[in-house]
Parts: sequence; structure tokens; C-alpha cells
Amino acid sequence: MLSLDRLLKESERIEPVPQVIHQLMDLVDDPEVPVSEITELILYEPLVTANLLKLSNSAAFGFKRKVDSVHDAVVLLGLKRVVEIVLLNSVTKPLRSAHQGYGLEEGQLWKQSVSCALMASAIAETTEAPGKHTVFTAALLKDIGVIVLDRHMGEAMEAIRQAMEADRLSLVEAERKVLGIDHAHLGGLIAEQWNFSETLAGTIQNHHLTDEVTDVPVETAMVYLADCMCSMSGLNGELFCGHYVHYDRFCDQLSLSEARVNRIMSDFYARKDDIYGLLAIL
Repeated sequence: MLSLDRLLKESERIEPVPQVIHQLMDLVDDPEVPVSEITELILYEPLVTANLLKLSNSAAFGFKRKVDSVHDAVVLLGLKRVVEIVLLNSVTKPLRSAHQGYGLEEGQLWKQSVSCALMASAIAETTEAPGKHTVFTAALLKDIGVIVLDRHMGEAMEAIRQAMEADRLSLVEAERKVLGIDHAHLGGLIAEQWNFSETLAGTIQNHHLTDEVTDVPVETAMVYLADCMCSMSGLNGELFCGHYVHYDRFCDQLSLSEARVNRIMSDFYARKDDIYGLLAIL
């Protein structure tokens, strides 16, 4: 069994989420906050601003005039897309490496995390739920615990795979059985160390919902569904494909029809290569 204290100590090597992201998430879902206040917050982060303008001026967008300010980027791209770009640029660096213990090639964890975030964002838009950017960020960071556990998987993975096959356990259940902790629970604890909100940390920690639950927060339900949709679309790695136990329940809870779910998946899949190409610029 792994020591939780040791794992949390190891997590300190992960570059933490900048403070501006916490401030941005506090502001962006409040309809009373003027756009100027949000753009000003981004403006005072030189690296964030530089990367935003770099992407805005790339050939991928093809704007006829140069984008020279955060204000111009918001006007041309829209506030929602600008905020998502800032979040993606700030929190996905640790996800880009290979994670061979989990059988993930370089960039694979990053791609499945980005895919889940964008699926969750589409679900939130459809359901008009509050806290859209909390959902986006939770989906993006839901597997942050994988980064820490990966180095311990060499000896444990055979036992984890056997537990998954013989006992029909999900990945997190098998991790818990073999290692004493799973990547989702560890991810939630890392989020707490980074001073994330209780809602955000809780959504990361509980997004697999392997325990018996009754009342599930809407944020957790949306991230769970987005993760299921990524598995069904072939976007998740082999080990991360869940059992979809609560899929129908949460579709009903969020009033998502099968047709709407299929539309979200097909819309994303049709433009995923363009999305990955754009994000590679950051």
C-alpha cells in the first residue's frame, strides 16, 4: 500500500495552477461581473496574454487583422473561448507527458483530458447549468492524480489488470484494492492542496462515482457523463473506459436525450483534429 503523505509530497513537483485561474473562475460565472474586469485580470498576466495573442494570430483562426490586445481577442473569439484558452494553457502542461504505467503515450492523457473538458462544456451549455467553467476545469483536471501514481504502476499494473478482469472492477476500484488509493481520490486531495474550491475538488475526487451515492451534484454528473462519452467515442485510453453504471440516470437528471448526446459526441469528433492542432500551439 502506498503512503498518502508520500504521494502528496510527490505531487509538489507538479506545477500548481496559477492564482489568476482561481480568480478567473470566481468571476467568469457571475453575470454581474463586467467583461472588462475579466479581461483586465488576464491582462496583468504576461505569459497568459502572450500565449492568448499567439493563438489568436495563428493561421488557424485566419483573422484579417492582427490581434494586439486581450480586448481584441475577446471581441473576435468571444469571452467563453478566451477563458477556455486561458484555462487550457495554464493547467494542462503536466498532462502532456507519456504515462507509461497506465499505457498512455505522450500527449494521450492531455488529449483525453481536453476532450472531456470540451464535452463537459457542451453538456453545461445544453443544460444551461451554472458554474460552466467549474465543470470545464474539473473535467480537464479529473485525472491529475494519474501523474503522481504513474511512477508506481510498474509493479502494480499486472495486479490491477487482473483485478479489473477477474473481479470486473473499474480502474479506480482496482487501484484502491491494490494500492490503497485511486487516482481520482488523490486528484481531489491535490486540488485541495492547490486551494481549489470545495466544489471543484469534490468533482475531481468523485467523478468516477464508484461508491453508493444518492444525491450527486450537477457538476459531478456532467463530468461523469462527459467521461462516459469520451469512452464511447474511443477518446479515452483502454484502462479509463468506465462501466457507465450511472449513465442513464444522469442523462435523465440533466434532461439529455440520446439524440443530443450523440450530437455532442459527433460534433466534437468531427473537429477534434482541428482542436488538438490549435491547442498544440499553446
